[in-house]
Amino acid sequence: MSSALNIIKIILLSIIAVALVGLLIVALNGKIKINGIDLVEKTELVYENTFSEPVENLNIVTTNNDVKIEEKETEGIEVKIYDRKDAKPTAEVKDNTLYIDNIDEVRIGFSFGINGNSRIEITVPKGTTYNLKVEGTSSDVDSLINLKEVNIDTKSGDINLKDSINTIINTTSGDILVGDTNKLEITTTSGDIKTGNVKESIYAKATSGDFLLGDINGKLTLNTTSGDIKINSVNLTKDSSIKVISGDVVISKTNDIYIDAHATSGDIKVNTNNRKSDYELKINTTSGDIIVNN
Repeated sequence: MSSALNIIKIILLSIIAVALVGLLIVALNGKIKINGIDLVEKTELVYENTFSEPVENLNIVTTNNDVKIEEKETEGIEVKIYDRKDAKPTAEVKDNTLYIDNIDEVRIGFSFGINGNSRIEITVPKGTTYNLKVEGTSSDVDSLINLKEVNIDTKSGDINLKDSINTIINTTSGDILVGDTNKLEITTTSGDIKTGNVKESIYAKATSGDFLLGDINGKLTLNTTSGDIKINSVNLTKDSSIKVISGDVVISKTNDIYIDAHATSGDIKVNTNNRKSDYELKINTTSGDIIVNN
């Protein structure tokens, strides 16, 4: 009898689990209400303005708005914000800085939901560049323009940047794509990192995620717990290091440097090595291969 009851319980739990998954899928498509409450809160244009004042910096603070920056033939900076109809974003230019603030206060009681496609759209005059600072909780950041100094701090969300002068990114979860830059600093817990060419230095630390890097010049410091590291080329002018707990390290090309490679469990293949070089690259893996095709 108890065996039959257990089987019935398993079947009922399976049915409930399937129903909940289906409910979530429908909710995420914005097609369901419970007692008149949208599980996915509808978004609409809640703010629109064009700023003609001189601007050098873009400073954005948001809770869960995606941020998109693009350019076109326009006289000023156009800002559009899509959110819940009761959202109260602000934007102003002060001291050559465009401040955009859209903090979503904690909602209590039965007023809840998943924000659907809430976003901040910024359109700047074609050919202009700015310093960019973004603070967000759950926000994708997508910049289709070249930037100067970049500082992004988010909890989750993908980051996609074109070229910049210097870039600092601190996030917990999300893939990161960065174009060419002089100095690059990335700290993330989970997510892949892909870069263009780095002219002076790169520091990247991740708990989980692959690194796919372009041409790295100057100095590199890479540290990941789980993930492969692949680098197109390395041209060092300072001592550097790579540390991986679980993952392979593959470098396609280096300048004339000494490579001090150690693998606890894995193969090591370094084509050429100059112990008399002025610059050293230390590579350590606990579990993974090291391949340097220099």
